[in-house]
Amino acid sequence: MGSDGGSGRRPLTSTERALLDSLLDHEFDGVSELREQALRVTASTGCECGCVTIDLHVPEDAPVSAAAGPVPLEGTVVDAAGEVIGGVQVFLADGRLAGLEVHSLDEPVPVVPSPELVSWESWADPPADDRPSFWQRLRSRSA
Repeated sequence: MGSDGGSGRRPLTSTERALLDSLLDHEFDGVSELREQALRVTASTGCECGCVTIDLHVPEDAPVSAAAGPVPLEGTVVDAAGEVIGGVQVFLADGRLAGLEVHSLDEPVPVVPSPELVSWESWADPPADDRPSFWQRLRSRSA
């Protein structure tokens, strides 16, 4: 992670880009560097289960953010009827964008949700033993 080289990398889709930009429209420590990273970020498949979670890859020469990960916002995803169906989180590794996780409450979210279906809420740093699946995956890779 953190490198822009390697196979399987692709540009973000327009929906992925819009969702990431929607989160980065919020103000928090280190967001300006993350906005610069987002201009050059690429993606790869983030989960083997078939969900729409993606890994994010930032070029080494991009500015490093002072923000700790995960980003201190979480998105709540609703369906067309307004029912909550899942959530969105953005993870960082060493001050760089590292993952865009879309998780579900029941059935898998079939596509990356458009920003219009996501409401963002700020939250405090969760306890270390309560990290979402992507965070646990990221930590196990670096161990």
